Amino acid sequence: MMNRKIGKIMICMVCIATYLFTLAPSVFADENVKGAETTFFVATNGNDANPGTKNAPFQTLEAARDAIRQLKSSSGLPKGGVKVFIRGGEYRFDNTFLLEQQDSGEPGKPIVYAAFPGERVQFIGGASLPANMFAPVTDEGIRERLPADSRDAIVQLHLPDLGITDYGQIRQGGFGPFDNIANPELFFNEQSLQLSRYPNSDYVKIGKVTVLGGNPRNNAPDTPGGSDAKVQEEFLKGHTFVYNDPRPNNWVDTGDIWLSGYFYWDWADGNLNVSSIDKTNNTISTKTASYYGIRSGQRYYYYNILEEIDQPGEWYLDRSTGMLYLYPPSDISQAKIVLSLMDEPLIKLQGASFINFEKLDLGYTRGSAIEIVDGTDNLISGCTIVQTGGFAVVIGDRKTGTQGGTNNGVISSTIVDTGIGGIYLAGGDRVSLTPGNNYAVNNEISRFSRLKKTYSPAVELFGVGNKVANNYIHDAPHMAIFIHGNNHLIEKNEIYNVLTETGDAGAIYMGRDWTEQGNVIRYNYLHKLRNSSANDQIGVYLDDMASGTTVYANLFDDVYRPVLVGGGRNNVIDHNIMLNSVRSIFADERGLNWAAYHAEPGGTLRVKLAQIPYSTPPWSTTYPNLVNILEDWPAAPKYNEITNNLIYNTSKDMEIAPTVSTYGKIENNYFIQNGQKLPGNAGSSFSETVQVFGDGKAGLYTDKYRKNVVSNNNHSLVKLMEDLKQ
Repeated sequence: MMNRKIGKIMICMVCIATYLFTLAPSVFADENVKGAETTFFVATNGNDANPGTKNAPFQTLEAARDAIRQLKSSSGLPKGGVKVFIRGGEYRFDNTFLLEQQDSGEPGKPIVYAAFPGERVQFIGGASLPANMFAPVTDEGIRERLPADSRDAIVQLHLPDLGITDYGQIRQGGFGPFDNIANPELFFNEQSLQLSRYPNSDYVKIGKVTVLGGNPRNNAPDTPGGSDAKVQEEFLKGHTFVYNDPRPNNWVDTGDIWLSGYFYWDWADGNLNVSSIDKTNNTISTKTASYYGIRSGQRYYYYNILEEIDQPGEWYLDRSTGMLYLYPPSDISQAKIVLSLMDEPLIKLQGASFINFEKLDLGYTRGSAIEIVDGTDNLISGCTIVQTGGFAVVIGDRKTGTQGGTNNGVISSTIVDTGIGGIYLAGGDRVSLTPGNNYAVNNEISRFSRLKKTYSPAVELFGVGNKVANNYIHDAPHMAIFIHGNNHLIEKNEIYNVLTETGDAGAIYMGRDWTEQGNVIRYNYLHKLRNSSANDQIGVYLDDMASGTTVYANLFDDVYRPVLVGGGRNNVIDHNIMLNSVRSIFADERGLNWAAYHAEPGGTLRVKLAQIPYSTPPWSTTYPNLVNILEDWPAAPKYNEITNNLIYNTSKDMEIAPTVSTYGKIENNYFIQNGQKLPGNAGSSFSETVQVFGDGKAGLYTDKYRKNVVSNNNHSLVKLMEDLKQ
């Protein structure tokens, strides 16, 4: 009898345990061997009805998130927080993985989403296209339009057969007031493919302009008589121009042929939809206007043209039929082919804090990989982010440049082939000058600005008191770092081979705002900044009266023009070393002549000044020269200091405007040609600069996430400085 009772009790206990296990899986989550954190597991072959253990993992991040919510509400976060291990494999996202304030960790108790050790985890925002579903093109009408040399190599896939019917649209973008959401892209073995274009590389030139069309920028609200309504009106006035290369005569005008190029300025890219091709008069008309209008002689190429699939790696999507055509770059039989579809972020933190993402691969999406809005102490570490249509990481609200939270960062990550930029980094409050302390440190960022080629930097800064340090930034058509705001620190970055397509452009750039002061640019190594397409590649560009910036102890090598001060005030250019350049330091007085309108009543500089409490603390005490600027000849380039700079083996000495010299300090700068020596003990004044670069302190470093360091750091500064001594 007793044994029977015990048996019933045991059965009952098992039932209760099973019931509790089902209702509250988080209570039974694995703990690591030290007992310092609770762990959950996610796997592609998991099930969200599982308890989330190593042997019975969840299938989705949402299930892990919800289990953590349950854990927090029942017993609170354990010592050491919670770690979600994600097993290797590919996870397709159709919707954003959202983490809110309720999903936060706590100080000393972070929530960590990490790849399982030794396994590769891929979060993608696209659809995998089975290689075995591609077939040769058999439609004779289509084959006739394809190039004879490539038509037999081209394959096709009917996307509706995979349930894919939303292809997005190519939209006008580039420099200007555009959302710049990418159209779907095709990736083959993790490489982005080229939407069919002509010419295959380089550009053709705009011929005679026969219909000038609109100029939206000249009618913007910050111009006399301008308004948003006038801008939109100007956009509707397309251009017509002569094409000198007869290639368009071979094409069927589908209504979806596009132009991409630099239609007016070499620092402002854009794209335009062709409205018609007049093959009799060899003219092309566009549906809308470029932001700055158009002019003869500027460069562009054509794209999204079936007839131009003429080299491996090109593709075309007929949106009317859903047929995708591809010239495979290599054997397709075992290829991994992905079409990006999702235009929202893969992961978004909205007011969440103390959340880490470790060693994850993210990409193949039309939007960004990770966005963080508000919150504190969130960290992206050791991740690889590739093939995004937008920025890789966005910290803050891109519409306002605010809401970046505090102490949020990206470290030791690799960012490659982004459509817009690398890291958008906002944080801090400009009214109170409260720092955000957000950071981008020890990241390799390359081949960014793939779709929007200008003003899409590796790092874009907003707010107050954020840091960009020890990053290796390379291979991009335009700028590397774009500065907005105050008291940011940009140090020890290596910047190589950017500005490859653009002119009148800066690798590190800021401009047209008197109030963006207190920024420090120091110990950076900038090299190989030249191209043959346009003039004037600049290392540090303080454009249109940018003021109050310190450029200290940087090394420039093979940079067309290392530093340009464009009419600003209170800038310090000190102890920099400039080697093998065409020109050196340029400081002008543009506010007194051709750019005077920016400083006049109603001009951009005055409008931005009025938005800031510059005459009261903490502004008045932090930037005292700003207090009375309107009574102190505001358009004049006063109080600049250009001192103690070494200019070696450079074609042209400094170019300093008279007003800069009269109202500033220009002294102890050395213009030394090959074979000459520095005077006296001048070489010793550069010891700090030499030590930074001689010891390899600039650029990437190894840590627990980054085991190997890549660099193009091949300077011989230490030897050079020894040779220059008397």
